[in-house]
Amino acid sequence: MEIHNGAVAMIAATVPQYCDRREPFLIFHRSTNSTRSSAYPQERIPNTGPLSHILEVNTKTRIALVEPTVPMDRLLETTMKYGLVLAVVMEFPGITVGGGYVGTSGESSSFKHGFFDRTIKSVEMVLANGEVVTASPTERADLFHGAAGALGTLGITTFVELQLMEVKIFVETTYHQVTSVAEAIQKLQEATASHTYDYVDGILFSKY
Repeated sequence: MEIHNGAVAMIAATVPQYCDRREPFLIFHRSTNSTRSSAYPQERIPNTGPLSHILEVNTKTRIALVEPTVPMDRLLETTMKYGLVLAVVMEFPGITVGGGYVGTSGESSSFKHGFFDRTIKSVEMVLANGEVVTASPTERADLFHGAAGALGTLGITTFVELQLMEVKIFVETTYHQVTSVAEAIQKLQEATASHTYDYVDGILFSKY
């Protein structure tokens, strides 16, 4: 945790300077899925790139301690070695843990578990005044729930405590063919109302 705390301290020392000058800033994650170029000068981009480590996977509590720029594919590669998986796994491999929290991410298991942020036990954040705080459903709950999907506007996420679940060896897949939007909606409603399924997904093509 010494390396982690050092990286967080650098961010915490930088952010208040922007706020004191009332300057907007862009959080740099080291990698991005955006194809747009950034117009922000380097001196106004706090760097969370070094926060890219999986710090712990506890097989007894099924808890993973993860830094925010760890992508889904690398996190799953690690947890699967312990027979564990996230309850909500975004299919795009480059989505990061921090991005999944502040960006409102869901997947085919979200009808049962909710958005990705509902699988998070707690987060560490750097606030605008440089204070480093922990937020959870029981501690600073307003910040914990408010920062989910807020795109980093309430603070910079620096650490995430994730709940894991046991991975199944096999997945049985059932396909249902539909011929209209109404039928697709009906099938989805029937499937998500049942406790039989772990994952529900659908795709609808148009001939036009």
